[in-house]
Amino acid sequence: MEQKLSALIVDDEAGARNLLEKLLEETLYFEDIRLAASGLEALEELILYDPDLIFVDIKMPGMDGFSFISQLPEKKSKPGIVFVTAFDHFAIKAIKKEAFDYILKPVNRKELKQCVVKFAERKKEQEEVVGKKAETLAHKEQIPRIRVNTRTGTIFINPASILYCKADGNYTTICTGTKQLLCSMNLGKVEELLPGVGFIRIGRSHIINFEYVTMIDRKECQVTLVRNNESAMVKIPRHLLKDLDIL
Repeated sequence: MEQKLSALIVDDEAGARNLLEKLLEETLYFEDIRLAASGLEALEELILYDPDLIFVDIKMPGMDGFSFISQLPEKKSKPGIVFVTAFDHFAIKAIKKEAFDYILKPVNRKELKQCVVKFAERKKEQEEVVGKKAETLAHKEQIPRIRVNTRTGTIFINPASILYCKADGNYTTICTGTKQLLCSMNLGKVEELLPGVGFIRIGRSHIINFEYVTMIDRKECQVTLVRNNESAMVKIPRHLLKDLDIL
């Protein structure tokens, strides 16, 4: 197992804290687990500690779980919040607070492991996306303009300005936001001109600039791309959505 996580357990009952710590250790996903007996103690811990996950009880004296998470310090990386409580009627409120998960006491080993695995997988996917975008940005300044043939002549385009390219028979429409350019080259030829990093071929019809992908709507079968104040939505056939699995 490559990925290791860190966690903070917040619970006013020592027995509950220690049991949850033991169960988390059994998952083998954690390299650092810290304990706090109150919301105030946890907030002090978070001044210098940045856990991946915070497991917090809801009913605690002084500061309850909801009050605690509303006072979490603003940091670049937000931890996943998992409420661990004996009361099931707080579930809707927890969802509204954008909690990652909600686990009832007594904690079930299998349910806890599923929660941890789900979080670890999501964290890995997010890190891969960040890494991909960082790689794209690193190459951005090194990419020269490409030469595109049109019916009337030749145009030179900076690939970084392209949101997507769409096949149009033997032609290709290149979208740079509000502007669309029809070039007299098929999509395959355009793909050969584009840099290998940052652009994703979707079936036979589209090439998308990964850097500007802000949302993938699998229900509506469309991708939203945004660059500066310009945006575009690209419809993707449902059977081709698998090509976006690398995102």
